[in-house]
Amino acid sequence: MRIINSMSRWAFCLVFLFAGCLGPNVQTAVVSPSRQLPPAWLFSGAGETKAVRSARYLGKFKVTFYWVVEEKDYPESKSTPLYSHDGKLIGRFASGFVKDFKAESCARLRDGRCLSYLKYQNRAKFVDRFLGHGGYTLAELKSIAVDPMVIPLGSKVYIPQMENVNVQGRQLNGVFYAHDVGSAVKGNHIDVFIGVKGNMAAFALAGVKSSSSVDVYLLE
Repeated sequence: MRIINSMSRWAFCLVFLFAGCLGPNVQTAVVSPSRQLPPAWLFSGAGETKAVRSARYLGKFKVTFYWVVEEKDYPESKSTPLYSHDGKLIGRFASGFVKDFKAESCARLRDGRCLSYLKYQNRAKFVDRFLGHGGYTLAELKSIAVDPMVIPLGSKVYIPQMENVNVQGRQLNGVFYAHDVGSAVKGNHIDVFIGVKGNMAAFALAGVKSSSSVDVYLLE
């Protein structure tokens, strides 16, 4: 009987180890009941161009949102100047518009032209695609600003609370890319580029409100 029990234990251990080698590589620390785990489709490549090898849990992060500031939403005031990256006057605008543009770093003028804010030069630049950091451009509902000491720029992350959020008919898969930084984004904090400010309502409806907490996995 002892021999049979010993063989059973060895067989169980071998099956466990074999399954661990073949299965997706998810951090194996004790999982808090409040933590949501990444789904199997991440490791099969479904919905993504390349399958994920591993998903390393980084912890709970505060989530906030940033968006494109629309000049049309502000009074047609001509009080505050904006200068281009080469020092030329772009125009004069409502002070509230300029203040919010500098905070969000993305703006659209009444004539449809788009501006990115160059924080270190205190200048603006006309762009076809809004600028992130380090040569990256921003993709609506896919780009996030991060603290690069916590999440390296260019990284791909998965946020389970944002999978299946429906934004104007577009269903998100929870995968985002670290394309930007922010002076207020420090430590365990991510800032999601949502494009249109009104898109924030879809996240709130799904239970992800500004300054709420989400799980973040680094995909490798």
